[in-house]
Amino acid sequence: MSGKRLLHHAGMTVLIAALTLWTAWPALFRTQSVPTRFAIPLPLLSTNVAPRLTSALINQAEPARVHAASIAALPDGRLLSVWFGGQREGGTDVKIYAADYQPEQNLWSPQRLLATPEQTTADTGRFTRKLGNPVVFVTPKGELWVIYVGVALGGWATSQLNLLRSQDLGASWLPAKRLITSPFLNLSTLVKAYPVFFENGDIGLPVYYEMAGKLGELLTLTPEGEVRNITRMDHGARSLQPVVLVESPTRAIALMRDGDGRPPHRVWRTETEDAGRSWSPLVSTDLPNPNSALTALRLEDGRLLAVANDTEDERLRLSLLSSVDDGWSWRVIHRFEDKQRFLDHLPDKTVFRALLADDLKRLGNTPPLATVAQNAERNLCRPTCGWQYDYPYLIRSADGDFHLVYTWNRSFIRHLRFNRVWLEEKL
Repeated sequence: MSGKRLLHHAGMTVLIAALTLWTAWPALFRTQSVPTRFAIPLPLLSTNVAPRLTSALINQAEPARVHAASIAALPDGRLLSVWFGGQREGGTDVKIYAADYQPEQNLWSPQRLLATPEQTTADTGRFTRKLGNPVVFVTPKGELWVIYVGVALGGWATSQLNLLRSQDLGASWLPAKRLITSPFLNLSTLVKAYPVFFENGDIGLPVYYEMAGKLGELLTLTPEGEVRNITRMDHGARSLQPVVLVESPTRAIALMRDGDGRPPHRVWRTETEDAGRSWSPLVSTDLPNPNSALTALRLEDGRLLAVANDTEDERLRLSLLSSVDDGWSWRVIHRFEDKQRFLDHLPDKTVFRALLADDLKRLGNTPPLATVAQNAERNLCRPTCGWQYDYPYLIRSADGDFHLVYTWNRSFIRHLRFNRVWLEEKL
């Protein structure tokens, strides 16, 4: 056999072995002896009697571009939001930032630096060139965790996950640790949504791949941050950024962003009856989705809430929606942002500035409005101008209030706080 044919056969053998390992990879983690029942969140009852909706911008004017905020309610009553920011998404100057919220004062602290590529490289012993999506949450043990995306080479498809742990609610942090989630040089795992928890203290983190297909997975972590199990939620090339909504110790549904690229563009839905060990085939819902992240919560009475870009093109609209049939159909109950009417006729800078001035009045406590407008114009005008409201993240705090954070025009992280009375007026 010639050298060329030997190389060909060797290459095919490596490829087949790699594909076999990639297919079998989730099963290598499974530990059947470990009980896996979802922990049911405690009901939250609001004591407020008057409807309330407040707004604020969290971050400062620099860095000029920010994205992918998440938020968590802490046991001491504070809230913590984290996001990434730099001169552009995917830039090597991107860092992870954080800020605290005091509900009684309705006030955000100045932003502070949480993670950098250089520090992540030093902590993990693995080169990190750029950073991406962070997710913050409190574990059942009471630790504060931030899991964030890092990339050494290439784009988001070659990303890895890093874990920051704090045992004192953010006063200090242990060195970042890299999670091992993939056989391909530990490449292509990203995170966007909040976790679910299991009765034994394990953490179920929704993650997704963008290499060799787009698909959602549920990553199970021990309380110490070790990967215990990986379960595929889809086997195609169409779903991203799963959001898991628990109903009982064994049953949950997941909603996913549409990454298919073929119309009609709709949010995907899957469900589990065995606490995440297996998931049903994906089925599309009636909720439009322009290949964009969404967020959702389950209310105590079983109704679902979602915040999403309910369009098939662009992210010019951000809506609050409800479902009474477990996520199959959705009804818009409020528009937080809506510039969909400009989809076919984007304005020039002069018209954009006038329209933006109207928006600025509703943003709440902000940096100087001229700076806000300058950042928005810098990020959105090429040369015609558009709008972009995306990557929502919705939680409830201990007082029953709802807290929504999302990217406002690529330039700021907006925080909306509303209570159950305000919500019931919309339902």
